Amino acid sequence: MKIVTADGKPIRSLSDWSTVHDPKHWVRGRSAYSVADFILNRNGARRLSQRVSEVLGESVTFHKITPEHKVKFDQYRNPRVHDLGIYGETESGKSLFVGVEAKVDETFGPHVADVWQRVERIRQGDKRTNLPERISELCDRFQDGPGICEYDEVRYQLMYAAAGTVEAGADVSVLYIAVFVTDDYDPAKGEANFQDYQTFLNRAGASVNGDRAPESHTLNLSGKTLTTIYEYFDLRR
Repeated sequence: MKIVTADGKPIRSLSDWSTVHDPKHWVRGRSAYSVADFILNRNGARRLSQRVSEVLGESVTFHKITPEHKVKFDQYRNPRVHDLGIYGETESGKSLFVGVEAKVDETFGPHVADVWQRVERIRQGDKRTNLPERISELCDRFQDGPGICEYDEVRYQLMYAAAGTVEAGADVSVLYIAVFVTDDYDPAKGEANFQDYQTFLNRAGASVNGDRAPESHTLNLSGKTLTTIYEYFDLRR
């Protein structure tokens, strides 16, 4: 397995990894630094692959990990940027993509309702924006067709993280939300994030993957199957 930047440069150290981030986001105890430390120094790739294997019910092999991995999921300018994009394959020979969203206690961004309010402010300033089309098309993916968007209370980031994962083009798609418990972790914020995740799953009509641990669900996006995993990793030790 190789760990590389988007332009193919090998990543062998935290110093190498830091080059893909804005320095203001590269802070010990926060998500960007924590996921790098997890992968490079704490056997993180093996731990993730074991969990994905457990949830899918067959072993998987990771071939390549890229931090800040971009996946274009619609025709608009800004792609989805995964904290980690992991490509591999399953034991049965299917291609695999795991989109990792790394968190300490950072939120999943604004609610869809708040994004709509932003659209109105932009319009009032007589500026052009593609946000209405992007939101509507995202909603259509989860609703199996056009209609009134019923995701106002959902965190927008979770919707495009899901869309960006299935659009990576693999046979098997997994959205893995990895929460790193560091000395900076705020339990109240962490619990609020988990509740936001549950709201997203409930609205999207996700089903629980039996009794498989950890928190794992399956949902459908316009005929494409997405498996989700939500797991905590304690980095305080």
